[in-house]
Amino acid sequence: MTTQHDRTIQPEGEVYDLGYTHYDGPRGGRGTAFMAMYAGGIRTVVGLGRGPGAKVTPAVFALLALGPALFIVALSGVFRSLGADPEDIELFGLTDYLAWTFFILALFAAVVAPALLSPDRRYSVIALYAVRPLKSHDYLVARWLAFFTFILAFLLAPQTLLYLAFSVSASNPWDYQQENWPDILAILGMSFGIAVFWTGIAMAAASLTTRRAFASAGAIGFVLLVTAVGGFGWAILSSGEEKVLVDTGKPAKLGDMPRFDVKDGHAAHYARLLIIPHTAQQLAEWTFDERDNFPVSPWYSVLTAGVIAGGAISVTTWRYRKLGA
Repeated sequence: MTTQHDRTIQPEGEVYDLGYTHYDGPRGGRGTAFMAMYAGGIRTVVGLGRGPGAKVTPAVFALLALGPALFIVALSGVFRSLGADPEDIELFGLTDYLAWTFFILALFAAVVAPALLSPDRRYSVIALYAVRPLKSHDYLVARWLAFFTFILAFLLAPQTLLYLAFSVSASNPWDYQQENWPDILAILGMSFGIAVFWTGIAMAAASLTTRRAFASAGAIGFVLLVTAVGGFGWAILSSGEEKVLVDTGKPAKLGDMPRFDVKDGHAAHYARLLIIPHTAQQLAEWTFDERDNFPVSPWYSVLTAGVIAGGAISVTTWRYRKLGA
C-alpha cells in the first residue's frame, strides 16, 4: 500500500509548450538530397564556411593554373601590336600547358580533396546522412563529382583561353580554325582524363584515413612510389642496352640536345609507363599529334593511366560500400 510519504518523494514533471511545429515546407526526394550533397562538396572545395586558409588555397591554385595562360595571351597581344607574328614566336603551347597544370593539380588534389571525405569520417557524421533519402553510394558520387568539377574547370579554362588567343592572334584566324580544330577534341579528352585520374587518386587516399594530413601525404606518396618503381625498372632494363637517336617529330629549337634512347618496343619502355609525368606527357603529345614516333603504342599509356585511376576508384567504392562506412 502506498503511504503519504511515498507519494511525496515521487518525481514530478511538467510539460512546456515551446512552440515546436511540424515542417510543412517542400520535401525533396533522392535527387534533392544528392544535389544538396554535391552543393555541400562545392562549398567545401572553395572554402565557404571554413577559415581564411581554406578560402585562399583554391584561389592560389586557380591563379597558378590560369596565370601563365593570361601572361601568354598578353604577351601575344604585345607582339601583335609591335607588328610581329605570334606564330613565329615560340610560346607555351597547349601540350606544354598540360604538363604545367598536371603538377599544379597534383598538389591541389592532395591538399583540398581530403576535406571532402576525411572530416566526415573523423567526426562520425556520415551516419547522419542516412536520414536523408540517399542510396549507399550517393554520398560518395556527389562528393567525387564536386571535386571533379573543379579539377575539370582548372584544366579547361586556361586551355580554352589559350586556344582562343592563338586563333585570334593568327594571321588568318579562319585558316587556323580549320587546321587546328582537332585541338578542341584533344583539350576535352585530356582534360577529362586528367581530372578523372587526380580525382580518383586523391579521393582514394582520403577514403583510407580520417586525417587530412595523412590523406594528402598518401596521395603524393603513392604517385612518387609508382614513379620511383617505373624509374627504377627503366634504369635496370635499359642498362647496357644500345642507344639510338630518337626522332621526336618536333622542329628543333635553339638549345635542344639530341636525345638517345633504347630501341622502340624494348621492355624498358613498358616499365617507363609507370613514370606518371612521362606517361601524361606522352598522352598529351599523342592527343595533340605532336610526335611521329612513340617507343610503345600510346594505347599502353592510356591503359596504364586507366588501370591506376580505376584501381583508385575501386578502393574508394570499397571503403564506402555502405553509407555509414
